[in-house]
Amino acid sequence: MVDFLGDDEENFVLSQISEEDVDNLALSQFCGEMEDDMSLSQIAMKIEKDYADDALCQGGDRNVENFTIPLQFEINEKMNANTKKNTKWAVGVFNQWRSFRAQNGDPIIELHMMNAECMNYWLERFVMETRKQNGDEYPPKSLYYIVCGLLRHCRDMNVHDKNFLDQKDGRFAHFRRVLDAKMKDSLSKGLGTKVRRADPVSDDDEEKLWANGVFGTTNSTSLQYTVFFYNCKLFGLRGRDEHRNLDHSQFETGQDATGRFIRFIGRNNKTFKGGLGDLRLDNKDIKHYARGPRCIVDFYETYLKAIGSGVFYRKPLISDVQDKHRYGKSALGVNKLNGLMREMCEKGGLVGNFTNHSGKRTCASALYQAGIDEQQIMERTGHRSTKGVRTYKTANSNIQKPVSDVRS
Repeated sequence: MVDFLGDDEENFVLSQISEEDVDNLALSQFCGEMEDDMSLSQIAMKIEKDYADDALCQGGDRNVENFTIPLQFEINEKMNANTKKNTKWAVGVFNQWRSFRAQNGDPIIELHMMNAECMNYWLERFVMETRKQNGDEYPPKSLYYIVCGLLRHCRDMNVHDKNFLDQKDGRFAHFRRVLDAKMKDSLSKGLGTKVRRADPVSDDDEEKLWANGVFGTTNSTSLQYTVFFYNCKLFGLRGRDEHRNLDHSQFETGQDATGRFIRFIGRNNKTFKGGLGDLRLDNKDIKHYARGPRCIVDFYETYLKAIGSGVFYRKPLISDVQDKHRYGKSALGVNKLNGLMREMCEKGGLVGNFTNHSGKRTCASALYQAGIDEQQIMERTGHRSTKGVRTYKTANSNIQKPVSDVRS
């Protein structure tokens, strides 16, 4: 059996979804927390009907599509990009398995068209038979996330009366037992036991980046590296999605009774959409006060002055005599932005697995080691659960070595 995107997709799924760590949650609880966006489709259906009824009452000759199309477009636009990618991947894996079955004389209808009995029957066989492109079995987490993606797909197709991960739905009890047994069997074979996570940037590493001239105001690139790193460390910005949409207007510098500060005002992101599910939550609004020999506020002021307004990350230009820090009008490319942390760490001579996720892990680890309360750490990083933030505050080698020495 083959998968949809190959071996690399396993790392993509684990690195993207497992950020909000849900390893120990019940299956139904997982779906309730990870698939909040899907409930919006139900809301949209009602809104569309209300608009249609209103149109008919007021004249009867208005085209209902004038309302339906913008509503569906708005829903799709606000859905998390990673969620959509993972759903597409899961459906692709399932359809490849369907194709294999069809070649062997077992044509299978699309998942969302099945009744409960048929769905239970084929899902059992799917989780037992599906394989990666190289023929290996999926690790337990990957298999579970594939099933979650299939459930999201069913909801996208307006199938809301079947939840095969809901422990209260007895129609799929046998499937859940099969899935549980398969995940346990995969773990017993050692699948998924080694997860390669991004390393945090330690204090020593940070000083090395300064000493080697990667950070500073030497030129436009070094200044951009500086604000990128401290956007991660101070404000807990994740991967590339929060960085990509940053705007000059989200930052301000100032001074109050406590001292000079850089203020960051967040908008919507992966864990905060601002919709009905987030009414009890607030966007990030963080002040960081300058301390130590380096006043980080100075670097932000220099950068904000250089870009003027608009998109925050722009292509650095070569310095000239009159202006040392110059940036183009166009935004920094997505791929360039995605590799910025790795690029600066390589230039600084750091050794480890450094990705953009290293920034958020650096933020959580630094606060954790300083003894900051978990709730305050979550406010900085944007995590919605303690389980999620604990995957980011992994102890680094400076902590692990003394523990090893004690046990030697």
